[in-house]
Amino acid sequence: MPERTCIGCRRRKDQKSLIRIARDAMGHLALCAGFGRGAYVCPAPECIAEALTKGRLERALKQKLNQAELGDLQEELCKLR
Repeated sequence: MPERTCIGCRRRKDQKSLIRIARDAMGHLALCAGFGRGAYVCPAPECIAEALTKGRLERALKQKLNQAELGDLQEELCKLR
């Protein structure tokens, strides 16, 4: 099973146990998308908070995100838990 690193807690885990956040060529964010530049985060609330508030997601995706995008993404991630 492939392993990936959570951008929140920085622990290596099975790829299937993490949530993939990706951006497409147009710069739109999507969860569990198969294509585009992506990052992985644990479904734990503290990992999601670390990834979104400390700029780790922006660094991983190499894209600046505005507050509206971050808010929408946080809502989507909370629904998955």
